[in-house]
Amino acid sequence: MNLEYTYIFYYLGVFVLTLFLSRFIFSRYIGFAKRFKLVKAQSARASHKGQVFTGGGVVFAAVIMVAALVLNDLDFTEFSDFSSVIATSILVSVLGFYDDFTDISAFQKYIILTFLILMLLYSNSTITIIQNLNGFLGIYSIGFIPGLIFTSFVYLSIMNAINLTDGIDGYLAIFSIFFFISSFEINHINEYYTLTSIAIILIASAIIFIRYNFSKGKKLFIGDAGSLFIGFWISTFLITYITSAPNAKIVQVFSIKLENIPVIAISLISVPVIDTLRVMFVRIKNKTSPFSADNNHLHHILLNNGFTHLRTSLSLTFINGFICVGIFLIEPIFNSVELTGIYILINIFWLVFFEFLNIRSKRLIS
Repeated sequence: MNLEYTYIFYYLGVFVLTLFLSRFIFSRYIGFAKRFKLVKAQSARASHKGQVFTGGGVVFAAVIMVAALVLNDLDFTEFSDFSSVIATSILVSVLGFYDDFTDISAFQKYIILTFLILMLLYSNSTITIIQNLNGFLGIYSIGFIPGLIFTSFVYLSIMNAINLTDGIDGYLAIFSIFFFISSFEINHINEYYTLTSIAIILIASAIIFIRYNFSKGKKLFIGDAGSLFIGFWISTFLITYITSAPNAKIVQVFSIKLENIPVIAISLISVPVIDTLRVMFVRIKNKTSPFSADNNHLHHILLNNGFTHLRTSLSLTFINGFICVGIFLIEPIFNSVELTGIYILINIFWLVFFEFLNIRSKRLIS
């Protein structure tokens, strides 16, 4: 049988089995959440009404743990090499679960996350530290310690940005599906079959989660347990994309300039990054903590303009995809300095667009 067809059947099998496994564990978690009243507290940042169960992100962690055990013996996957990465992601989810129901400060949470990430990067060779930017903005080799600090910063920044998307129904799940479909294609071309397997597992889990996220009687949020977990894996995929670029097949297939790889990588999460930078600027301007909760996110702006949760989630994901595809298509024409400048201009355009909608909604309210 053609090897490509073998992979198709493998991917389909993993996808279908994950759907069943996720459905089973999510249904059990709902019963567990009802019994122990694991209800999401109302806050300024949330845009939901009524009783909502939270902490469902631990289901994602449970699914990926079971899948890693089952798929570990396959010849073309290397889940054993990812054992420390998977273990760290589970610990991140457990920390998030604790944060969902306990008043832990942002400072304490990120100190623990920093420790977990530093230990992972220092002791594990599977996730390579970013020590070479391949000419991005004229930067090539950087030392081990600067690389360790920079890579940790990338992890924490992305995890924080993804954490802020968990405020409305559907957004985090729909965005995650878009991201991991893109990552699946990248890693399949690169023949990184463990990462393609993880991408499929997370896609299938997110699809099942959407059902509960939009449910009226069994509404569930994944909480910090899920947003930090997904943010961790998004960071892992993007860092792997950057560090593996010199030897990656996708660079050769699409003739991608190595110096442009970081711009393409960040374009995959453009909207969460724009949202994070914007809300932190607004909070600092208003002399409040950059980590305090509020209702000033991009999804709140769309909701205030009459968008439904589903339409808001799809719109933000579409904008993210539009930016990403646009950057990918024009990448061969420009060097990293020019491409970065264009990327910044595109983001400024969307910031202006959302600010216009924000002003418009405030006028309508007044």
